[in-house]
Amino acid sequence: MNIENITLNHSITIDEYNDLRASVDFITIRENRARIALDHSLYTLIARENGRPVGMARVVGDGGYVYFICDVIVRPSHQSQGLGRYIIEHVLSWLESQVDEGETIMVNLMSALNKEPFYEKLGFHTRPFSDHGSGMSRWISR
Repeated sequence: MNIENITLNHSITIDEYNDLRASVDFITIRENRARIALDHSLYTLIARENGRPVGMARVVGDGGYVYFICDVIVRPSHQSQGLGRYIIEHVLSWLESQVDEGETIMVNLMSALNKEPFYEKLGFHTRPFSDHGSGMSRWISR
């Protein structure tokens, strides 16, 4: 893969989204839930090679102070080639554009297991630290 061959855009079909998720063993999401998730994202970045999605990331949050980077996905065939960093750098650039002089926003993410060093190189801190506890998750299913 050559980064020069990667194009970035902001739209993805539900089938493409679930295909990317499945490529890294994330659960697939039913169409109605996926549509809501994608439609309510504050920012979505899709990396394509020859028109095919090979990576992505989304930002969700309140649009004021709290932002959460999620669905950071790079197809296994494109991992360890700089694409993940390329995507996150573009996402961080967009986040920085949301901050006015003298303001601060909080950007969170949940790293996949053993991927913490990747995010640390991009300025993120592993929790817990200082007065910040560990992140927590809960899934609700019916």
